[in-house]
Order: sequence, then C-alpha cells, then structure tokens
Amino acid sequence: MKNHHHQNPVPPSANSRGVIHDIIALRAYDLWERAGQPENQAEAHWLEAEQEQVTGHRKTDPILPVSF
Repeated sequence: MKNHHHQNPVPPSANSRGVIHDIIALRAYDLWERAGQPENQAEAHWLEAEQEQVTGHRKTDPILPVSF
C-alpha cells in the first residue's frame, strides 16, 4: 500500500481560515477592552492579536504586587 502522507504543508481550507479569523477577532476585541476601549486603535489591536496567533505567544498581563 502506498503512503499518502503529504511532503509539504497543506494549505488551510476556507473553513479553517474563517476559524483563525474569528480567533484573531475575539483576541483583538479582548485586547481593545483591556486597553480601555480606545478609539482609532482597531488596527493596532488586530495586528497584535494576529502576531500572537502567528507566534503562539500571548502578551502577558502585568503581574500585580501581592501584599500580605
């Protein structure tokens, strides 16, 4: 039986591109909300969310000091 594994990456389907778009859109909205919902920052938040998706690294929230 012949092995049918792909030797090269398989391009994403239209459906998976839609899912990725939705993930980026949700993250961009979250970033916008966390930034205080500033006006005229949609592109910056989209690009940040897109970069996180590409690299797999999310910007971490600041660590607040803990007092006991």
